[in-house]
Amino acid sequence: MSESKDKNSLPLSRVRTIMKSSPDVAAISQEALYLTGKATELFIQNLAMISLETNESKNSVDYKDLAEVVNSEDVLQFLQDIIPRKIKYSEYLSIKQKEEDES
Repeated sequence: MSESKDKNSLPLSRVRTIMKSSPDVAAISQEALYLTGKATELFIQNLAMISLETNESKNSVDYKDLAEVVNSEDVLQFLQDIIPRKIKYSEYLSIKQKEEDES
């Protein structure tokens, strides 16, 4: 493997911190840490590539492009709370009003 493929773009110390934040994790081996970091990196690259392919400009990826991909793909449903579609405050107020009217 070349040196650029061996290195992770994500800081492994942060990946370790996130992994250790789970109460189910007791110990993390170096191999597991490296593989989790690399898998996360590849996932982010794939998400960015899909977002780039689906937007109109094809030059950059905006938040709305990511939000559209996350909300349109069933396999990415777990990210909907993290990357929701942006709505205007007036739209939010009308949604809340409808919820209050129904209850």
